[in-house]
Amino acid sequence: MAAFIATALAGQVISLVIEVFGGGLARSTELTLGWFYALAFHRVAMEVTASGGATGRLSIALMSGTAFAVWILFRAGRAAARQAGRSLPVRVISGAMVGPVYALPIAVVTSLVRLQLRTGGGLLPETVRLHGVVWQAFVFPAVLGIAAGGAGGAIGSLARGSRARGWLVGGWLGLLWALGLAAVGLLILAAVRPQGTASYARVVSSNGPRVALLILGHQSLLLPNQSFLVLAPSMGGCTQLAGSDATISLVCPGRLPVLESPALLEDVARVGGAAPATATATDRPMPGGYWAFLLVPALAALAAGRTAGRCAGTSATGPARLRRAAVRGAGAGTVFALLVGAGTWMAGAAVSVGAADGSGTTSLTLGPPPVATALLALAWGVAGGTLGAWIRGQDVGTPVAGGSDEPVPPSPTSV
Repeated sequence: MAAFIATALAGQVISLVIEVFGGGLARSTELTLGWFYALAFHRVAMEVTASGGATGRLSIALMSGTAFAVWILFRAGRAAARQAGRSLPVRVISGAMVGPVYALPIAVVTSLVRLQLRTGGGLLPETVRLHGVVWQAFVFPAVLGIAAGGAGGAIGSLARGSRARGWLVGGWLGLLWALGLAAVGLLILAAVRPQGTASYARVVSSNGPRVALLILGHQSLLLPNQSFLVLAPSMGGCTQLAGSDATISLVCPGRLPVLESPALLEDVARVGGAAPATATATDRPMPGGYWAFLLVPALAALAAGRTAGRCAGTSATGPARLRRAAVRGAGAGTVFALLVGAGTWMAGAAVSVGAADGSGTTSLTLGPPPVATALLALAWGVAGGTLGAWIRGQDVGTPVAGGSDEPVPPSPTSV
């Protein structure tokens, strides 16, 4: 319950900041908006119904808030596991049970909260009603809580030199390295291409400082999403726009879109089914410096492997050392791939619009394909993780006492 309260309050903080900068919202609307932000931490879709009969659904995760929720749930799972004894399975289950307990009040509140806005008509519908999708409000937070809480429960039972702990910690650290390096790469790119930064600043500031702060604040919440969109092309995949009729690639290795090209806008319409399938998106060769983004997955995988290879039993030599490093590094790489796949799905955005006359629904999804991206991350993670674990084993010069790869339950004083 404490995790639920913390996440709900985090959403309200965002709504309060908007109000401080001149939102001018009624108190009830401000509270409802804060709840919608909390739902967005978990990628719970928002249903939109217009007075004319048109419907829509928007799914997007504010992944800075997702990171906060994961941290809270991890700590909650670890705290719950401390009361469950010393058995690893029991502690994992106790930590994972945080998920359903966390999700139930989210689903209950979502079923009660509705927001109706009056736009005054004109080009927009006279009234718009918004509410969260109730089943997603239970399932998505529950899955997040089971994963994060279960990991928190497991960490407390795994000895520091154990193989399983190395897998978990190495894979997680590899993900943090990947997202951080992608963000740093984009900052460097902005610095070396000041004309793009200047254009962005003009667009952001064109409607005054209040709107600029609102845009920049929301972009900060989406920084992890941005890193995931960059990570996929850096591993050899594509960030794409997919619809029911077609798919167009936006950023792929070696190619970048020409954003000013009318053909690109025509292809966006084609993907959504609003234009004939005749346009072809215009792209251009990627400048040579962009290939430096290959360092993002490479360094992330090496970091994952080095962490997993720490204290891996350095008394082994020759093929035995390499085999042990391969097991450790490949395990961390697999965890890294699972996290990248899940994060890529969270980072994407999906929107669907249903016509008022019931003639059909247009759907669009922006982001890399999660399964393909996870497979690419698996290849990078296993290769780089194995190398990183082997290098770490070479760096450590003394064997670890009791260097068994099996997890050892901690003593009561250590938990």
